[in-house]
Amino acid sequence: MPKTRSGLASVNLGAAKDIALRLVAEGRFENVSDACRAGLRRLEEDARVVEHLVALGAEGMSSGIDAGFDIDAFVDESATATATAPSTSRAL
Repeated sequence: MPKTRSGLASVNLGAAKDIALRLVAEGRFENVSDACRAGLRRLEEDARVVEHLVALGAEGMSSGIDAGFDIDAFVDESATATATAPSTSRAL
């Protein structure tokens, strides 16, 4: 557990320190602490998204199978839609 002083934590960022310093140098963050806080917020958001997706998957699994669903027609329709859709890829 990091040492805390007045709500502040001291942590060793290891190799992540170079990344944080680069982000500060690029002007994306005011300081390393801001970059770290943004990373932690992103982790929390990602965890909420995963939790939501797991709940949706569980809901789908518990809803049962649609007896009227035609997998072959779905695959054919998807293949046709993909073949006729405009390309959204671009060269890097």
